Amino acid sequence: MGVKVGIPEALLYHEFGSLWLNFFQNIGVPVALSGKTNKQILDRGMSLAIDESCIPLKVYLGHVESLLTTCSHIFVPRIAQYYPDNHLCAKLAGLPDIVQNTFRLANEKLLSPNIENSSTATIAKAVHTICRPLGLSDFTGYQAYRQAVKQWKNTIPIQSVHPAKAKIAIIGHSYIIKDVFFNSDIENFFKSQEVELIISSDLPNKRLYEEAKAFQQDIYWQLSMKIAGAARYFCGQEDIAGVIIVSSFGCGPDSLVNEYLEHHIFKPSNKPHMVLTIDEHTGNAGLITRVEAFWDMVARRLKLEGKLPADGLS
Repeated sequence: MGVKVGIPEALLYHEFGSLWLNFFQNIGVPVALSGKTNKQILDRGMSLAIDESCIPLKVYLGHVESLLTTCSHIFVPRIAQYYPDNHLCAKLAGLPDIVQNTFRLANEKLLSPNIENSSTATIAKAVHTICRPLGLSDFTGYQAYRQAVKQWKNTIPIQSVHPAKAKIAIIGHSYIIKDVFFNSDIENFFKSQEVELIISSDLPNKRLYEEAKAFQQDIYWQLSMKIAGAARYFCGQEDIAGVIIVSSFGCGPDSLVNEYLEHHIFKPSNKPHMVLTIDEHTGNAGLITRVEAFWDMVARRLKLEGKLPADGLS
């Protein structure tokens, strides 16, 4: 088998995927992606993970398994922190260990750079961890990384230009709200209602962290800070008619942060909001029923405020 690096399209791929792809392209290493999440990947992940695992981790293991037979190496970074004073969930910091123990992978098959922070020393060590098994020089890898970062930072989110009755914001971890398997039904419903969806991952990270500074003493987890920043930002925008938080069952940080946001942001703002908690047993019909009920409530409120005509109700 020739050299080919497999990258699971799950978890932090939805944060850094384009950066990773640019890096491997710049060093001339072929990459295979696992593809979008589907029922088969979810089912395999459920059979591989322990019951207490959250659904994003189960999905990730399903993605990894789909790459094992066609790739010489699997890219599973260990990311504990990349923003000062906050840390990532333990499942992300321990992801290479989980993958290696689950599939009994040899050390040389796993590319698992360790990201503890964004310092130059950390990046240099991470580049070495990737390049050594691939037979590439650290200098080549570091130059490729710097170029990839420039390409990544120049990526501009695509903004909607379609007219809409109203705007609804969706907040959640990127590996949930950007995974079409979890979010496509919600998106399709609001499209059918001519409602524009604004997702938190479309906002610049700088803006999210600035908004989240108000909660820095209370929230430890980095991705939870982004959710709190998005909630605060959207609740301060008059053109946002309502906010939906999509959360995964079994996520420890979410279970605490969602209650925190309810008390400190949503109730004071009086912004219509709803928390959707999903797991592997969540049915599409029940999910859409809740979304429809939420939109009915928001639409009636907009009608009373004169922001939606009478025939705008669904």
